[in-house]
Amino acid sequence: MAKSLKVGIIGAGGISRIHIEGYQMCPGVEVLAICDIDGQRAKDQAEKFGIAHWFDSATDVLRMKEIEAVTVCTPNYDHKNSTIKALQAGKHVLCEKPIAMNAREGQAMVEAARKARRKLQIGLHMRFGGDVQYAKEVIAAGQIGTPYYARSLSIRRRGVPSWGVFGQKKLQGGGPLIDIGVHAIDMTWYLMGCPKPVAVSGRTYQTIGNTPGHVGQFGAWDWKTYDVEDFATALVRFDNGATMMVESGFCVNVDKNVFGAQVVGDKGGVSTAPLSVQVEMAGHLVDCTPTDIRKVEGHHAEIAAFVDAVRNNRPVPVPGSEVLWVQKIIDAIYASSKANKEVRLK
Repeated sequence: MAKSLKVGIIGAGGISRIHIEGYQMCPGVEVLAICDIDGQRAKDQAEKFGIAHWFDSATDVLRMKEIEAVTVCTPNYDHKNSTIKALQAGKHVLCEKPIAMNAREGQAMVEAARKARRKLQIGLHMRFGGDVQYAKEVIAAGQIGTPYYARSLSIRRRGVPSWGVFGQKKLQGGGPLIDIGVHAIDMTWYLMGCPKPVAVSGRTYQTIGNTPGHVGQFGAWDWKTYDVEDFATALVRFDNGATMMVESGFCVNVDKNVFGAQVVGDKGGVSTAPLSVQVEMAGHLVDCTPTDIRKVEGHHAEIAAFVDAVRNNRPVPVPGSEVLWVQKIIDAIYASSKANKEVRLK
């Protein structure tokens, strides 16, 4: 029988729901407490999901000795603060993406986890999807040869979130690049084998989001408070000679929304948008489409993996120390655009 595990949730916003559901799907796991600075919101989630305790402060959750692990579901500006407090309280932490507002904050979180001897996993759930895992298997089997080029795509034609603080740099750290781009960059980098990035040349644009009168895929957004980029593009160079193009946008004048990764090798290529493998076969160029990919809810899979790591004292599959490189790439894209030159990564 699986070891009993009690967990807490810090932040009762929309993303907390799927974390609660994920934990409750794991045998022997109990979500014991939830908190939010809006106490009513925490109470509502507690009543909806049968959570015994709710609070308006993370301190109350963290002082509960029964709780061994927590998920941090707060906005980006609070990731560092809540994560470090939880680690110092002796809890293992699954923190929603991105790791933090910037790599400096992320480094502090990684150091806190090391000092506390606790696990820190970052919620980049796209790695766990059936499509990404299939692409990873194709690459590992040598079907595309050695990866040397990739595209990270997270583009919406008019997809500015109309809720939350996604358009406010001081609370979010950036716009689409740090919100949806982080998923696509991490997914693509993971498929490439996580080579070490050494240099970035990037550019960000703001042409639509801070002006009125536009169509919104998710409804009207607050253009008056919108001060993040609409679109970001970059070339990332790695120490093994490989390169990755990044395209990420909330509102870009393109024909369709695109989210996924394309990885090119010397023998073939693989794409997750749509899922296909490009090879030469019997003297012809062939696109192969798998027909039996297992459907996986990435959030639930990442939570199950986190629970397994905590219970059995195994390494977490998406550690903060690894994800720190993804945040360094994002920071470098912003820095490169501001300086109008290539930025070297340390």
